[in-house]
Amino acid sequence: MKKHYYSIHAIKKEQARMRKRACRSHLYGKRIAVPTRNGSMSALIYNEKNLYPGYLIIEVHGGGFMYNTAADDDDFCHAIHRRLGIPVVACDYNLAPDAGFPVGLQDVYDCVKFALTLPELKAAPNKIILWGHSAGANLAAGTSLLSLQNSGQDFSPCLQVLDYPYMDPYRKASERTPIKYSVSGTLMDTFAHYYTKDESTLRDILISPILSSPSEFRGLPETFLLLCGRDNLNEGGKRYGKLLRKAGVPVTFYYVKEALHGFIENHFNYAYITLLTKIQITRKQHRLAEESVEHICQWISEKICSAKKETTED
Repeated sequence: MKKHYYSIHAIKKEQARMRKRACRSHLYGKRIAVPTRNGSMSALIYNEKNLYPGYLIIEVHGGGFMYNTAADDDDFCHAIHRRLGIPVVACDYNLAPDAGFPVGLQDVYDCVKFALTLPELKAAPNKIILWGHSAGANLAAGTSLLSLQNSGQDFSPCLQVLDYPYMDPYRKASERTPIKYSVSGTLMDTFAHYYTKDESTLRDILISPILSSPSEFRGLPETFLLLCGRDNLNEGGKRYGKLLRKAGVPVTFYYVKEALHGFIENHFNYAYITLLTKIQITRKQHRLAEESVEHICQWISEKICSAKKETTED
């Protein structure tokens, strides 16, 4: 059976449009250059408030490892920074097909390491909060797993927040239940195809963690897992959460039955998304996004306060 993917030409054209979209007149975040083992990447820093010294949020945008930029999450990062009073660093990791696996994952990992060297952030290696969306959630989870595999020598995340995570890239679109307005089958297969040079690599647990055994996950950080009801990536996220629980990792499942995949990022980046996507983002989707982010921020605040209380008691 013939496989259908978007052409390199079509991908490059879309990436150019998104880079142009990122050159907006105003950004809340301050752009910095981040050295990595693969060369360099950029990031956006939000650091007006630092109410809980030591804590740092590393934010990872979605887009199938191939699309979008940190600028697309600028309003989102500004909002959570103002709400929580915690510095945020948004990773502008290098994208496939030019930079396939493991470059993007290594970029995020190296971004955390670099952020820890910046004195103005006052970040501690055991107070890193990883927050990713879709493919960015895959990279955030992969960064946590890499840290665990490295025995926490560089850093050890305390929390991870995964919004509608893409945890099963090895699965073909034909194996998924089609859902209206969710990620198209051709697009999902295109993401997976260009992310790796060898299709068998898609079964690597750093790409498709749901193929791991629970023993590989023991010691991962407490996790907030947001799942959308109208999302054909829902099953992979659910399976990942169940594996974490089997490994003894505390998991908070937050199921938004009527939400579309990407609803949080599309809400905050509404002025810049395509007209077709705008049509899908109804008032209800906007409201669900606001409520969901507030719920996550409340969860993070409670975890920080709980950790602070335990430290004081000790």
